[in-house]
Amino acid sequence: MKITIKDVARMANVSISTVSRVINNSPTVGSDIRRRVLDVLEVTQFRPNAIARTLVKNTTSLIGVLLPEIKNNVLDDMVEGINQVARLYGFDVMIALSGGNEESELHYYNLFREMQASGIIVSASGIRDSLFDLTQASNIPCLLVGRDYREKSIPSVHVDNVSAAFEAVTYLIQQGHRDIAMLRGSTGDISAGNHRFQGYEQALHAAHLPIRPERVLESALSVEEGAAAMRKLYDSGPLPTAVFCATDRIAIGAMNFLAETGVKVPEQVSFFGFDDIDMTVIIRPKLSTVRYSASELGMVAARNLIKLIKGEELSAYHWSVSHQLQIRDSIARLN
Repeated sequence: MKITIKDVARMANVSISTVSRVINNSPTVGSDIRRRVLDVLEVTQFRPNAIARTLVKNTTSLIGVLLPEIKNNVLDDMVEGINQVARLYGFDVMIALSGGNEESELHYYNLFREMQASGIIVSASGIRDSLFDLTQASNIPCLLVGRDYREKSIPSVHVDNVSAAFEAVTYLIQQGHRDIAMLRGSTGDISAGNHRFQGYEQALHAAHLPIRPERVLESALSVEEGAAAMRKLYDSGPLPTAVFCATDRIAIGAMNFLAETGVKVPEQVSFFGFDDIDMTVIIRPKLSTVRYSASELGMVAARNLIKLIKGEELSAYHWSVSHQLQIRDSIARLN
């Protein structure tokens, strides 16, 4: 015989509304009664009908996560952090991959809305204005991950890209490098690559070194595009002594290209990446990079999104996670 919520209420000696409040994790139920109801739920294996709950609450226990792709351990770890917190609070997580395509971003965001998701987390590494405007117009709680949106009225969790890039380039300068190029990401108005470029500029200014436009090249965030950008730098004339890259994947592509041309890393050109993906310790030489906890990024995002979903007051609207320089074998010290 199928167990109903009425059966659970009778067995726990509480009202049907009390069972409902326990299922929906309401804070208004005392700990003793909550434990009694949870024990009955466990024994009976009762599971509320998700469709019925949606009709009653006009929402679901679903958190949508919109990413451009999952091609490295950083995004894997971030999603795992989101999942850990979501499960703790009784939420399910659904992931959509846009492939970095604007039409797909809008499609999946609207799909989450149609599915009556309780909240949405969007990877903000290169979010477009069209999607940003949609998040602003929506009444669904939304939080952006990957970039500081202090200038925008939407919650965000990020790495301090400016500070981290400044520290990385300053380290190169401390090793005697004066001719430092950058392979940056997109120049879109709200990309993380822009903030990393700002850190690069600030470090050169602080060391009284010139910003040379020909030493700064755009690259999509891929190994292939990193190699293509490095080829342009290689063809443009004498190589710099060091290259700071907006992502590890760009750096790995650039290093691969130089290996094919016979240029030695780090003896002739040093490299510094950003993200600390798994490949950084597989490639030779091992890549120096900026490390941060992507799992913590996801956990902070999920915790604060759930607060928004519950209508709780946030102590802040923008949060950053710590970072460290991971120094490996890709940097030579110059005399």
